[in-house]
Amino acid sequence: MRINQAPAIQSTQLTYEEIVDRILDVLRRPGGLPQDCAPTPWNAFVKLSDLIHETYEVPSTTFTPIMRRLLFALGFAAQPRIVVGVGTYVGYTFSWLLRDRSDHESGPFCEMAIGIDVDEVANRLARRNCAAIKHGKRLTFIDGDGLTVITELKEPIDLLYLDLDDPLTGKAGYRQVLEVASPLLNSGALVVAHDACVPKFAATFIAYHDYVRQCGLFSGMWILPVDSCGLSIAVVS
Repeated sequence: MRINQAPAIQSTQLTYEEIVDRILDVLRRPGGLPQDCAPTPWNAFVKLSDLIHETYEVPSTTFTPIMRRLLFALGFAAQPRIVVGVGTYVGYTFSWLLRDRSDHESGPFCEMAIGIDVDEVANRLARRNCAAIKHGKRLTFIDGDGLTVITELKEPIDLLYLDLDDPLTGKAGYRQVLEVASPLLNSGALVVAHDACVPKFAATFIAYHDYVRQCGLFSGMWILPVDSCGLSIAVVS
């Protein structure tokens, strides 16, 4: 399987929304995202951004304006039924994928979302933060190690978001979580891994991408250097 390094878009005339729209055009090619989805509802993104930044408590984040837009657009385009995030911290990054359920313009929405984090304090804040996006009981945050929790899940997964960061091993858990989650991934499922372009995580991402390339599960993969952190996206065959 070929791994695609998305080219940097040089023009300073493009807005973040236009850049993300161009990225999605690339991802909609065969082996990628569905090709018949509607254009990204950017008005809904603006409303969601206002809601989150007015109501959420976020101690720290590396999420840039373009990354927020990219995750919002991916969540809308993929239209996953079941979303699982590992390393969801206070729910801030996860919310861009899930979107505001009370805003019908950015639907359809998932039937179930599960955020997993070892930090119980962060999870309590995530539950409080994400009450604002009105998913109710469809959205759950679980205290625990991603590897353990994933093995206990029964539902198939349509979108797996990876953002765990161990103080000792960094992003090494990405490959481990993906290995145990692989039997649960539906055809067409997206695996979205944050920090793919961070130099200190280079070695662990090499191992992660080698697994994606060699396991035979995925039909396409893209590395998106949209900011200094970057994003890796893989699509299940």
